[in-house]
Amino acid sequence: MNTNKFPEDIGPYTTGVWRCRENHKGEFFISSQSFGFAPIAKVKGDKRSTLKDAKSNAHLISAAPELLTALYAMMNSCFDPALTEGEAYEAFDLARDAIAKAEGFK
Repeated sequence: MNTNKFPEDIGPYTTGVWRCRENHKGEFFISSQSFGFAPIAKVKGDKRSTLKDAKSNAHLISAAPELLTALYAMMNSCFDPALTEGEAYEAFDLARDAIAKAEGFK
């Protein structure tokens, strides 16, 4: 199952698993595998949003690659009559795992 196709007008995102980590100031950094010095995104709360909101938003952002992969897998499984039952379950598992990460459970 090919889950890595991108529309022609966009390129691939930063490769690898994205991770979310919190610093001592209540800021959340989303980085690729290396946790390098240049995070993909930084999320923090302010007067209008709570630390809980910031944490939820950071988890959602860090799950973006898995969510995109899961969506491609689900689309492929819905429209490919040659897809096996195992491949359909694999697509479901990808989606479930991506949702769990987006909600901060993984």
